[in-house]
Amino acid sequence: MSQSFTVIDVRGNQAQYTVSDKDYHNEFRWSTDHGDHGTASSFEEAQARARTVLKYSMTAKRRSEEASSVANYSQRWR
Repeated sequence: MSQSFTVIDVRGNQAQYTVSDKDYHNEFRWSTDHGDHGTASSFEEAQARARTVLKYSMTAKRRSEEASSVANYSQRWR
């Protein structure tokens, strides 16, 4: 069994992560819709790791989009 959660950043972009119940190794597996994944010793730790990875990923994507739009804007006015 697993539970899915949605993270919404300051711009309204959404991403999801999933945390599975304890497996036969007594670990909780987590994954994100950005392709990241890992394990943790508790459900709460798995949630925290998944959220942290998603926040960094979403921030990097947002900054890249902002840099691209600034470059496009400044090119038009040269």
